[in-house]
Amino acid sequence: MANTSVAYPVLGVYLILILGAGFIGAVMNFRRGTLGHHDQVREHFLAGKGLGTFVWFWTMMATLFSGYSVSGIVNEAYASGWMATRWIPAGVGLYIAFAIMAPRLHALSKRRGYFTISQVIYDRYLPPSGSHVLVAHALALLSFFCLQLPVFTYLITQFQSIGREVRTFTSNSITSTVAINVSAAVLLLCDLFGGMRAVAFTDVIQGIVLFFGSIIFLIIQRTELGGMGAAFDVWGHPNPKAPARYLTMQRIPTHVNIVSYFDFVFKTTVAATMFPHLTARLFAARNSQVIRRGMACMVFTFFVVQFSSMITGWVASAAIPKLAKGESAFGKLLQAVADRGTGQAFAAALLLASAICAMMSTADSALLAFSQMWVRDIYTKYLRPNAGQIEQLVFAKVMAIIGLVIGVTLGNYSVERGKPTLSGLFALQNVTPIHVTPAVWLGLHWRGLRGEAVLTGFICGLGVTIGLVFSDRNIMRANGSDMTTIGLSSAWLGFVVNIGITVILGVLMQFFPQLFNLRPMPSPPSPDQVEEVGEHEDGCEVYPEPSSLSAAKNADVDAGMVAKSEQVVPAATAASSRSTLSVLFAAAGRSPSVVYSRFVPRYLEIGVNRDRTLNPYMWSLMFLVLLFTVPFYRTPWSWDGYVGYIGSWPFTSLLLSGILAILGALTFLFLWEDYKPVKEGVLPPASSLLTLTANKPSKTMMYEAGTPPPSAATAVPAALQNSASKEP
Repeated sequence: MANTSVAYPVLGVYLILILGAGFIGAVMNFRRGTLGHHDQVREHFLAGKGLGTFVWFWTMMATLFSGYSVSGIVNEAYASGWMATRWIPAGVGLYIAFAIMAPRLHALSKRRGYFTISQVIYDRYLPPSGSHVLVAHALALLSFFCLQLPVFTYLITQFQSIGREVRTFTSNSITSTVAINVSAAVLLLCDLFGGMRAVAFTDVIQGIVLFFGSIIFLIIQRTELGGMGAAFDVWGHPNPKAPARYLTMQRIPTHVNIVSYFDFVFKTTVAATMFPHLTARLFAARNSQVIRRGMACMVFTFFVVQFSSMITGWVASAAIPKLAKGESAFGKLLQAVADRGTGQAFAAALLLASAICAMMSTADSALLAFSQMWVRDIYTKYLRPNAGQIEQLVFAKVMAIIGLVIGVTLGNYSVERGKPTLSGLFALQNVTPIHVTPAVWLGLHWRGLRGEAVLTGFICGLGVTIGLVFSDRNIMRANGSDMTTIGLSSAWLGFVVNIGITVILGVLMQFFPQLFNLRPMPSPPSPDQVEEVGEHEDGCEVYPEPSSLSAAKNADVDAGMVAKSEQVVPAATAASSRSTLSVLFAAAGRSPSVVYSRFVPRYLEIGVNRDRTLNPYMWSLMFLVLLFTVPFYRTPWSWDGYVGYIGSWPFTSLLLSGILAILGALTFLFLWEDYKPVKEGVLPPASSLLTLTANKPSKTMMYEAGTPPPSAATAVPAALQNSASKEP
């Protein structure tokens, strides 16, 4: 078949380019990790925390736009008409919501070397914010498991989309199973050998192809299928006998659908900020300027990629009278274009490749985030705290293989069953991550918030959500989705319970701690006890070479420690430091990898300063604009007039989304304020080795109250650097 003969070479070239970009990323990881600062784990998961603006923007865009954006939105627009416009305000709102957490998460990642959200949550709710360390453990583990769901739903979505689109376009000449397995093999190779840098490089290719492919398809569907004008001639006039999907183009949504529209927009705005593959980009950015510029541009990309998908679905609703079971509106429309000639077939194959770009770029990011979380939140925290770099990377790759096998299996299964649909999967993937949001959003800005309040709200809200999802009140349960009879999702109802309990208990515990048998929080640091994060600070201190450490292990490190820190070290503490450093020197002499890629748990003091980024007037305005993208002010199921070829209510929603995007860009460019953490010693990852000694030498890292510690390094690395220059 002509489509197959064109699809094979186009998709073959695309896969070769992706593998090539992955190979380049793998080579760079090796050179920077093995021959540079030696932290291969950081290179693998976060590209050395050195992504620049150009690469960061494209990887963020390609990671966000997935099978939902290309295949799911097209099918939704085909079946549900203007309801598909909900994706635009939801996406814009999501990226604006990142401004609540991005300045602080990025700065803290550079200071402390965070890799995952669960690490931040654990530190934030350690005593004195929690009455016991078990509170922090419980919150971190709950968050970890809640954030696993979006990883797998994303994997299933991408494989389902790839299988369905390729199968439809080639009329089953290439089966969905073959398409899924080949794509899975390619992304596994990129993930195993190249990590985040390979993913980012492939995302640049995929993002560019997707972006310009969306523009090209807008042109092709206009020239080949008549575009919105031809579609309007079919569904733009009252017709009692018209299919149900035409009526959704003519009338205001029903009351339940309006509520559902609101639920989707605000649920996505809140929940998607917790998706691991997106937050990883905040940790991987070279500096805050990268995030600011990238986000200011990102808020406008929805009007190219997702709006193009919507138009595709609306045009398909008129051009394709009926879809066979298991067929995709996007693939069928590409097939209709390809049947018009060789040139059109080639263009259609390119557009199919751009759609696969969206799917692959999200799948590889989700897979990387999956293995990253298992390594940092489970393996090195609970199972093997002193695991070396090679051991961590091996475990990460084993988990990536396991995750991929599960994703491929479920993807094939969902293609064969035809459910859950892509829209249903997106609804399900918000069910648990939304409950992590209060712990992060409130915890990063509310110093007096106690871990017990967060944990209680978390458990109650999650319990409500899970109970509703699996009950008969979820009217979409049979279709693998989540919606109650009133239009609200179980996830949103549970979130309201979660944040309500968290805020009420948080206020009571802050001002009346004696009611809960809690100790009052210690006095906050003064507002001037903060410092900017250094430009080259990245949470990973570089030690001298092992040979230097071995030669210096008998040197007078205590004198160096005093000289560097300009503080008096008690005799008992100095004795402990000798034992500590002996262990550290011995470990470093045996294996350089032992002193890198360590997470050192310690209480996170956020201080009392308020960020200028959270300007109350701007955020109130943006909230109102986002709210009015929902047509709650219109009469449900009444006839709707048209603005050009589009209904007046979706036109208004899209217009307000554009205004919201401008306000969001202004927030990132002009209101963003870099977070200045409270002054503290910068512990290198290797200091976790201090726990190996029986004398509790971690006390050498503690400072007297009111005495600001050094901002560039702690006493231990200072001592090492000082002693390394001396003769034994």
